[in-house]
Amino acid sequence: MNEIQGNVIKSLSRGLTALELVLEHSATPQSLAKALDVDRTTAYRILNTLAAHGFVLRDPLDDQYVINVRKVFGFAHGIIGKLHFPSLAAPYLERLRAKTGEAASLAVLQDAEVVYVSHLPSDEAITVAPMLGVRRPIHVSAVGKAIWSHLLPAEQTRLYELVEWQALTRKTLTEAGAMRAELRLTHDRGYAIDDEETFDGVRCVAAPVRDHRDQIIAAMGISGPSTRLSLARVHDFGVYLRDLSRDFSVSLGAPEAESAWSDQPHMSHEE
Repeated sequence: MNEIQGNVIKSLSRGLTALELVLEHSATPQSLAKALDVDRTTAYRILNTLAAHGFVLRDPLDDQYVINVRKVFGFAHGIIGKLHFPSLAAPYLERLRAKTGEAASLAVLQDAEVVYVSHLPSDEAITVAPMLGVRRPIHVSAVGKAIWSHLLPAEQTRLYELVEWQALTRKTLTEAGAMRAELRLTHDRGYAIDDEETFDGVRCVAAPVRDHRDQIIAAMGISGPSTRLSLARVHDFGVYLRDLSRDFSVSLGAPEAESAWSDQPHMSHEE
């Protein structure tokens, strides 16, 4: 017996196993006794204890015990409410920086702007300025376009009305029609690009992040000088970012198989 097994409380272990079984499907004392290899009386006491604490409910007509959805959702709500997803993003941003060598950031949407809520600087001598707390217009930034492209149609339309369409460089998209085409492309491939649209000589790429409700809550991305981030590298890193942001989203409770995640084949792009 290993150290962990030696410190297990058998009765508690049986209770938790019983809870998992009831969560998967309803149970009776008879079916639980068989699953746990205990007598019917022990199984009955386990189920009654779970019921006394509100985790399961008993149907008096057929002696079936089912999960108490309200109790489980209450626990889930309490846990989710305590999660600080920028902190949870830290290891994913570390992986992103290690993979690309560029500054990695996480941003959220506020009206027609994005706010950077986490930032890891690049170790390179030439890099972008620190981004933590910085605001950018949604239409110029990769993180902004990554979020915008995956919102519901009504919310997308609302943002078109809020954007001021200010040009920050000669490459900034300043027309709604051009942006609609850009967002369709962004949605289909699963990542967004800022091709020197915020600053001359700086490129960025970002992908959206979903939560347990399957809603877009943020975007994560990288920024760096165009001398290092050629368009070919940007697209290669975009595919990596798309997969990494999906992993992060799943860790937050997002569905693993989601139709909105792009599964388009990666195409070659030339500078």
